[in-house]
Amino acid sequence: MSKTTWIAISGGIWFIVGMGLMVLGLNFIVLKARLDLMETTSLIARLSPLVGGREQAAMGLIICGLLLGFIKGRFVLIKTVKRVVTRIISLPMPVKISHVYSKGYLLLIMGMILLGLSMKWLGIPQEIRGTIDVAIGSALINGAMAYFRLAFSSAKQLEKQK
Repeated sequence: MSKTTWIAISGGIWFIVGMGLMVLGLNFIVLKARLDLMETTSLIARLSPLVGGREQAAMGLIICGLLLGFIKGRFVLIKTVKRVVTRIISLPMPVKISHVYSKGYLLLIMGMILLGLSMKWLGIPQEIRGTIDVAIGSALINGAMAYFRLAFSSAKQLEKQK
């Protein structure tokens, strides 16, 4: 496969995982807002008198998650994306999957998976877990878009070099 394809595959993986986390997080928040209407200790229940209702509190958490994800994606994950793309472009052809991602990158991914699983095991409240999932999902989708932009620009550069 070409280097551009590997870059696009990396972006595709981030996009799919980001969408999955986004859907999971939105479900957690919306379900918490719509169910347990008598509960008074949840974050949504505590915020609802301040913002005008449970739905508005849920929307506030979603907006916070999206904003945090945008910031993380734009200023933190973009560095990872550029590092991976630079690595892929520097690899000799044919590019092998075992060379595409460094051990450090794979450890980072495993750490993120363990962090996600630990939220379930630690019993973090659904609306907080949902906000975190929305934030991470949003960041990954933002990072995926950077992968796709860099794949497109690297394809142009590689064509010029031929």
